[in-house]
Amino acid sequence: MNNLKIIFFSITLTFLLACNTTPESNEIKGDELIMSKVDSLLKLMSLEEKVGQLSQRFSAGLDNKLSDDIKNGQVGSLLNGRKNFYTVKERNKIQKIAIEETRLGIPIIFGHDVIHGFRTIFPISLAQSCTWSPKLIERANSVAASEAAANGVDWAFAPMVDVSRDPRWGRIAESYGEDTYLNAVFSKAAVNGFQGTDVSSEGKVIACLKHFVGYGAATGGRDYQYTEISDRTMHEVYLPSFEAGVNAGALTVMSAFNDINGVPATANKKYIRETLKEKMNFNGFVVSDWDAVEELIKHGIASDKREAALLAINAGVDMEMKTLTYQELTEEVKANNLSENIIDEAVRRILFVKYKKGLFKNPYTSLTNIDKANPTLEKRKLARQIASESMVLLKNKENILPLKNKKINIAVVGLFANETNVMGWWQSLGKNEEVVTPYSGLKNNADSYITITKEVNSKTDVIIACVGESSTLFGENHSRTNIKLPNNQEAFLNKLKKKEKPIITVVFNGRPLDLTGVLESSEAVLIGWHPGIETGNALADLIYGKSNPSGKLTTSFPKSVGQIPVYYNQRNSGRPHQSNYRDETSKPLFPFGFGLSYSNFEYDNLIVSKEKLNRKDSLLISAKITNNSNVQGTEIVQLYVQDIVGSTTRPVKELKGFRKITLAPNESKVVNFTLKTNDLTVLNDDFNPIIEPGKFNIWISTNSDKGLKGTFEIE
Repeated sequence: MNNLKIIFFSITLTFLLACNTTPESNEIKGDELIMSKVDSLLKLMSLEEKVGQLSQRFSAGLDNKLSDDIKNGQVGSLLNGRKNFYTVKERNKIQKIAIEETRLGIPIIFGHDVIHGFRTIFPISLAQSCTWSPKLIERANSVAASEAAANGVDWAFAPMVDVSRDPRWGRIAESYGEDTYLNAVFSKAAVNGFQGTDVSSEGKVIACLKHFVGYGAATGGRDYQYTEISDRTMHEVYLPSFEAGVNAGALTVMSAFNDINGVPATANKKYIRETLKEKMNFNGFVVSDWDAVEELIKHGIASDKREAALLAINAGVDMEMKTLTYQELTEEVKANNLSENIIDEAVRRILFVKYKKGLFKNPYTSLTNIDKANPTLEKRKLARQIASESMVLLKNKENILPLKNKKINIAVVGLFANETNVMGWWQSLGKNEEVVTPYSGLKNNADSYITITKEVNSKTDVIIACVGESSTLFGENHSRTNIKLPNNQEAFLNKLKKKEKPIITVVFNGRPLDLTGVLESSEAVLIGWHPGIETGNALADLIYGKSNPSGKLTTSFPKSVGQIPVYYNQRNSGRPHQSNYRDETSKPLFPFGFGLSYSNFEYDNLIVSKEKLNRKDSLLISAKITNNSNVQGTEIVQLYVQDIVGSTTRPVKELKGFRKITLAPNESKVVNFTLKTNDLTVLNDDFNPIIEPGKFNIWISTNSDKGLKGTFEIE
């Protein structure tokens, strides 16, 4: 018997060494080579070892139970919580058990919620989208990846690319806003930042597109709730951002909590197996969200853990997060209730990603890179830039801002004046003591002739009121029915108004808010979001005019909660001019794409290169943008299209492109957009893109509510 064990161990060792040798030039390479290694390893695995790879455990550290489970091949991945993070030494100790004390030495993949930074905390994702800068989003996620990797993370549960149109929903803060096109652009940028061109290289982590799919459409904005989404809306609105991430090379996808038309996402074979894996050709693996497989019982489609596990694995969920229902699958295969081929497919995908990440070759994390993960001046400079470019100026009466080149006494007051917890709901390993507060940033960056105080007095010339919502009021399971400022802060502003001093209100928020009362009390309103580690410095850059506001909204701001959902690209009714409320217009308080500047930009001379084009043509659209001011500024020029008549009704406007340009005082630039007919496709009854003839409206705009309008026709 001992001789047989020695022979088997020798064969296994030879195989594993072969899996990590560099192929000769005439051998298969790349993903094909990886799959050959995966298939060879899969043949050596027992059914129990296969099922073990499908399990992701939550652990705050190594204990006897976890150690035994790893040795028995029952753990494929470990999830570290955002508040409980083990050291690199402990991570390596855990990995060593998997590598050296299991039969096949298959490495564990370590995951963590790296949402908008790891140690260097950047603005929340919704804020980042308001920069309209894919390059900045890619750079932020690249920094986050490098810091996370240095701390032993292989896999980030990000980006969240759920199209989100309900500000009551707390997780809108994690999204890139209400528009499908923008979500797709930022999905690609985030994946590129996390994974780079080679995810196995130092400082890169596996990206995870979440939540698949339609999670942002939760009924009433209540987290985890049922979603009623037509096939057309699903394909036109909610799926494209995932497809963009898949095409960018994302290696994992997380299934969502929501019930889609009666079938929970975690058991939804139609969308996971048929749409994601087959139609989108996704070759990575799908992980459930936290407890979501076992929660199929509470959804009411499974009577016990066994049924829940069967539903999820058959739907295409390859790995189960936290709960242990997949342990039931071993017996289900033995009882012929489940084909082992289904298990093999899931294991094959997981092993493929582990090989792709390089975990078989480099399973351990170096101890020499940990210090590199701390915030540096360079990383803080990037965080400051992103925060500055993400803030959105909504009101600036009589150009009260910026406050510069004048002797002035400023009182910085409000609940958020000295707040360090402006890092959003997900904070990973960010530290409050490293955050620059609004007060300290304004004080430390003030010119010598500016006086900063913490209270309003007789000498005060201007009040800067720092208000908002704390990170405990948005995020997962933090929905709100009232989206006005909480904690009587509107009353606070009204009280300040009686001081008869001009008020500049800075709002630190995680969602679009009803700001009607805030606008009435304030001469200027600046949306700060939760800007992260460089909050105060970024705010000072804008208040003092060292930077010019350029951020633009990626979600519409409603006038009241009763308007929700309100978003720019709705479809017309048969009576569009009568589709209003009795007590309110249907227009939002601030539309998608809105944002003011200290500069004044003028749009003119719209040119559409052709009146008519065939189905293989492209169209050049241009306009002249002029900075009619004495302040250099950056403008986000937006391109919108409307298909006037089609085989299905179309949105009143659809974003099809944007350009971010910087203009010197009195400078003009011609901004060009190239629109291909493939950009104007509609989905047929089988949800495949087709080009239809007909007339189109087109706009080059400063926001979704206004702009230069032209027309063209596809013959």
